[in-house]
Amino acid sequence: MEDTQRPETPAQEQISWQIFRDRFISALGPFAPGFAREQLARHAWLVREKNQVMNLTRVTDPEAMAIRHTADSLASLPLLAEGGEQIFHHVLDLGTGAGWPGLSIAIACPHLRVTLIDSTRKKIDFVQSVVEELELQDRVTCVWGRFEEWIREQRKDIDLVTARAAGPVDRILGWCTNSYFGPMLLWKGPAVDKELKDVEGLMWKRRLFVALDEPYQIPGDEAVRRLILIDHLRS
Repeated sequence: MEDTQRPETPAQEQISWQIFRDRFISALGPFAPGFAREQLARHAWLVREKNQVMNLTRVTDPEAMAIRHTADSLASLPLLAEGGEQIFHHVLDLGTGAGWPGLSIAIACPHLRVTLIDSTRKKIDFVQSVVEELELQDRVTCVWGRFEEWIREQRKDIDLVTARAAGPVDRILGWCTNSYFGPMLLWKGPAVDKELKDVEGLMWKRRLFVALDEPYQIPGDEAVRRLILIDHLRS
């Protein structure tokens, strides 16, 4: 899920697609596999263009989009990338917004099926257009709806739910754990310790536990982010 405020001054820099692509790919560097970089850049470019008429992100510079959105989304690659035993087959991106992290994951992990869900129709219409332009519709599905309603009929087909900037842990668990008990991969910041403490009782009741707590950083930012994988304790 993306920033919800309109872009602030200075105004968006006017550059061509070719210049944007080159700058984006250069900034992205080793944070994405080579085969995926062009499509990742194209996704960001389409977000940037649409952002002129629709509220999707405050970040529009190609370098910032590459690092703060795409590279951040792809911090999950060690868990999701193909190699060895494939743990996940079908990923659901909750509150996908403009497509981060779900569409980045779909582009960089061609072995995965990905469903992008959002309750805002305009955002789903937009990501559907991106999926079609990138010719990913054979394994990427876009759903307009409320997660907590949609998942009831689909939970057996989903291996992993992802949520980035979708709100505090208690809110996400409130959506998920009535019908879906995990695993859930969350992109979080330093406040996650308090958020997890606040849901200790709910996690105990739902037999949930933190299966992975992986710190990471992105270039140019001293903040330590964390990937939190919450799963269900199975008998």
